[in-house]
Amino acid sequence: MENQKNYRITTHQNELAVRIVGNSQADLFANSGFALFDVLSDIDKIEAAERLSLEVEGSDRDDLMVNWIRELLYLYQGSGYLLKEFKINEVKDTLVKAEVAGEKIDPDRHEIKQEIAAVAFHKSRMQKTGNQWIAQVIFEV
Repeated sequence: MENQKNYRITTHQNELAVRIVGNSQADLFANSGFALFDVLSDIDKIEAAERLSLEVEGSDRDDLMVNWIRELLYLYQGSGYLLKEFKINEVKDTLVKAEVAGEKIDPDRHEIKQEIAAVAFHKSRMQKTGNQWIAQVIFEV
């Protein structure tokens, strides 16, 4: 399956503003995970060797999107995972359940293109526009 880039990046000082689109709320969460790891590394070199189940909660849609990205970033920063597949099993305004796949980082095969320190909550948001879902996520670099 060809990975289409459903996101656009704008750089500002020590921040990357990533605008992500999806055809559904689930699609948006999957695409945001893809965007994170595509910015971090060469996603084509990551193998879907291990699968992990995730359940992330938020107080509202915006909070949920930020918590989702933070959880994925934590898997990288805390456990060394690079992820490439994001299967969203359930999504509501305050909960997302997903199965993600990837592998632990291998310095011989994986190059980190852009370190991401954190996700900035204050400017990150998510909305439905017509029949499309759009998220703006700010990565602090």
